[in-house]
Amino acid sequence: MRLFILLCIGLILFSCISLEPELEWEDVTSDHEPVLNIIALLSSDSLTKSFVKVHRSLTIDEQQDTLVRDTLESGEIIIYYASKFVVKDAVVKINDGVKEYEFEYLEDDMSEYDTVSTGFYYYDGDDLIPQPGELWTLSVTTPGGFNVTGETTIPSEPVIYKEELPETFQLDQTMNISWQPHPDNYQILNTGNLWYWNKTGCGLWQEEIVSPNEESFVFRREICGGDEEIQDSEGGELLLNLMSMDNNYFDYFIRYGEDPEFSSLFLGEGGSGRSFGIEGGIGIFGAVLFDRHVIPIVP
Repeated sequence: MRLFILLCIGLILFSCISLEPELEWEDVTSDHEPVLNIIALLSSDSLTKSFVKVHRSLTIDEQQDTLVRDTLESGEIIIYYASKFVVKDAVVKINDGVKEYEFEYLEDDMSEYDTVSTGFYYYDGDDLIPQPGELWTLSVTTPGGFNVTGETTIPSEPVIYKEELPETFQLDQTMNISWQPHPDNYQILNTGNLWYWNKTGCGLWQEEIVSPNEESFVFRREICGGDEEIQDSEGGELLLNLMSMDNNYFDYFIRYGEDPEFSSLFLGEGGSGRSFGIEGGIGIFGAVLFDRHVIPIVP
């Protein structure tokens, strides 16, 4: 049997040897035309600021990044890579039919572990407050001739029925969470404990996709490892977070699951190829609204 295996390996290796010495590598070419890849999100929430991320697809012979050398105010010289997917010189405007808001590009703060610089477009102001039912439009143009437009309708406002919730929550109890149902929009309910990630956070972090007309959920802490630490904890606070989303957001991130990296606010390089609320490119123009409530945890 061992001899048979050795013979098979030998045949495979032999088949990889070219018998044609004049055979050469052939260049691969592509007639792909680059397109803009957009992720734009509207929000009136103080913790989730509205933003637009502008990438473009690359031709097959383009490098994905370029080396950048910068000098800080202190005189220190830093060297890092900048992604060529990222478009930094676009003109990004969002309009609610009454006022036009222009977004400016800002680099992300890079940590010592980051190797590639990226960034987002943000609006520098506090008067961009989307309201349920409003129609908003997006315009993205670049010096290179790209032109993308988008459209989204702000979803219904999420409402947790806080008066029906208990004043405190015990780790071993169940709790009925109810909210205002939305016949036209999906919602997402998140629960968690921001104070004790490694202790009482265990089993409290949950996520539920809320279908239209669904109006309640029975919450109970899931059993998980480290329960002995949880019982000895000093409590904390249980955070309830209800997010409503427009149809573009739901289709892109949930129905078709185009970009699971969005949960970390990253954009997959190169994009998915689909578009929701976007014309002239790929990506998404969506909107979300939030309602939150905090309940003290009783150990």
